[in-house]
Amino acid sequence: MNSQDQISAKERKVIEHVKKLKSFYQHLITYLLVISGLVIANLILAPGYLWSLWAAFGWGIGLASHAISTFNLFNFFGEDWERKQVDKRMGRK
Repeated sequence: MNSQDQISAKERKVIEHVKKLKSFYQHLITYLLVISGLVIANLILAPGYLWSLWAAFGWGIGLASHAISTFNLFNFFGEDWERKQVDKRMGRK
């Protein structure tokens, strides 16, 4: 018997969520390091125009999207919605 066979469905969900958290925090750390480097380079090379803010904004949109999916901040079409739709179409209350 494989160790994967001994893991319950709930444990699989928790493990998957922890992997998502890890991925998000790695993304966040990378964002902070790279954007910090860009800001420093920007201030040294061209302090008159803060072009690094464009990079921070663009990448920040991707990071925000990653956070929303990781932490289920706006879970409009999640499991609850699916269950309600199935119950509605099956005539259940």
